[in-house]
This record gives sequence, C-alpha cells and structure tokens, in this order.
Amino acid sequence: HLVFAGTREDEFAMRLEGIKYETIARKGGGILRTVAMTRSASEDELFKLAEERINKIIRQGTTTIEIKSGYGLSLPEELKILRIINRLRESVAIDVVPTYLVHTLPKFMKRRDYVDMQCEEMLPEVAHSKLAVFCDIFCDKTAFTKSESEKILKRAKDLGFELKIHTDELADVGGAKLAARLGCVSAEHLIYSTRSGIKAMKKAGVIPVLLPGTSLYLQTERKPRIKDFIKYDLPVAIATDFNPGTCMIYSMPKIIALACIIYKMPVDMALMGATINAAKALKMDNRIGKIRQEYDADIVVWNIDNYKKIPYQFGEDLIKIVIKKGKIIYEANN
Repeated sequence: HLVFAGTREDEFAMRLEGIKYETIARKGGGILRTVAMTRSASEDELFKLAEERINKIIRQGTTTIEIKSGYGLSLPEELKILRIINRLRESVAIDVVPTYLVHTLPKFMKRRDYVDMQCEEMLPEVAHSKLAVFCDIFCDKTAFTKSESEKILKRAKDLGFELKIHTDELADVGGAKLAARLGCVSAEHLIYSTRSGIKAMKKAGVIPVLLPGTSLYLQTERKPRIKDFIKYDLPVAIATDFNPGTCMIYSMPKIIALACIIYKMPVDMALMGATINAAKALKMDNRIGKIRQEYDADIVVWNIDNYKKIPYQFGEDLIKIVIKKGKIIYEANN
C-alpha cells in the first residue's frame, strides 16, 4: 500500500494502550484517515513520497514489488493513485506490479450504492484505463462482506482482472473458501482461516500470502495455521503489507525474520515465501523468484556465510549488492 500521505503513529500508541483497531476505525481513524490525507495530496507529492520509499526498499533487497491503490475510494482518486503507480513503473529500477484494491467503504455513500458503483462504474473505468493487472478486495468484519466481495470480484473477473483478496484477518469470514471458489491468484492475511478453507485453497491453487509485520504491529494473539499450510503443501508467500496504519516495515529481510519468530515458520519456508512463492502470488514465477537459466538475473548478494543468518541476525543490514536483470542497482557503502 505504498502510495499514501501522512502517518498514524498516534493510533499505534493508542493500540499499545489497549484500544482495538476496530474501535479506532469507528472513531474516524484507520483507513479512512489515510484516505483523507491521501486525497488532499497532489499527484506529484504522492509520486515523490512513493519514489523515495521505493529507493529505500531497493536497499533492502526487493527487486519486484506489487503496489495497491485503495486510499482514494472515489473513481478520480483511485485513478490518480493508479497513475502514480504506473509512473513509478517507468521511473524506478525494479519491476512494479499495479493492483486496484477495493479497500473499504466510504462515508459519502451507502454501502449497497458503493458496491453497485464499483461494479457498474469504477471497475469498468479502471479496466478501460489498463492501469491495473489485479483486482483485490478487503473482505473482513470491518470492510466488505463475503457476498459483497463475491459480487465485486466476479465483476472484476468478467472485466479481465486477475483476482486477489485480503481476508480472514480479523475474523473467520469464509474468505479462504471464497478465494478458492472464485479462483483468486492469492489470498492475504488468513489469520482466522479454517483448515477446510486452507484445503480448498490448495485444491484451487490459491497462493497464501502471510503478513507477519501486521501481526507484530497489531499484537495479535491468533496466528495463521502454519502447520496446516505445511501439511497440505501450499506454496506460502510472505510480504510486508507496508501501510501507514498496521505495518510501516518495508524491509523483506525483517519480514523473513518475523515470519520465523512470530509465525514459527521454518527458515527455508520463509526464504521461499519471499522469493519463488512471492513470484507465484504475482503469476511471475516463470521469470523471477529463482536463480536459473532463462530467468531474469534478479539477485541479492549477502554479507553472510549461511542463509540462516538472515532471520538469525534480525535487524542487521546484511545486504551487500542488489542486482536487477543483471545490472547492479544498489551496492552497500557505495
């Protein structure tokens, strides 16, 4: 969620005092607060902020990034964010994958009217603009219901979008099974997803994307069913979920460490989650995510003698060189 204005460190402090995310959202905080700040910023201001963030992200070893819209909510504002994402594709040294995210319900419309507007006006316009590859939706107890999400994602699929879903983060809303039924490429969060939902995802080929940084920020006691993902042999990806409300971590080495420490994910599984399985979540595993012949030469050189030191030496800058398509784009101390 890289394109945004403003920060919400006060909400972080409120959560430390025991105030729940849902309560903060109901009082005017949360996503809608970032929406307001992002809408008030100009396109050039947002582009500059996002470009600066990507340059920091490159130094943390990222060579391909998915960026979602979602802090606009209205058609003009969402198109503004998608234009920025596509400008970034042309200006930065790494691959940028644009996703249109149906993020939350605005205050300026009734929910049924907004769902209808997404299906009848916004999605067709975004599809026509060709500014996004994927359509994602937040299906959870503070966002869209399962039936609303299904309606919007079905419409997106009809318009030619590949599908993603943020779901089962705050409660079991049946999002994993919905992802399987609709043929989503990936499903994110999955904190409360059931064993049957995980099995359905496996059968349908949905890539689970786990976000341990968000669990750290929200201090969630509940954790995703890592043992079930392993048991049923799902190719688990991991990601930052970088956003101003629930995870300001943009470093994938730190996310690898958190996957191991918080989710008790085996080191090999976490590294695959940040490489080949992350590529699968973007349908790009035919050219990135591995070091092999005919693939893009996207390579990170580390100042370590054992890959297990990546999560073990948590917090230390271990990256020496970042290479994108055979070209050095970052070198430490240079």
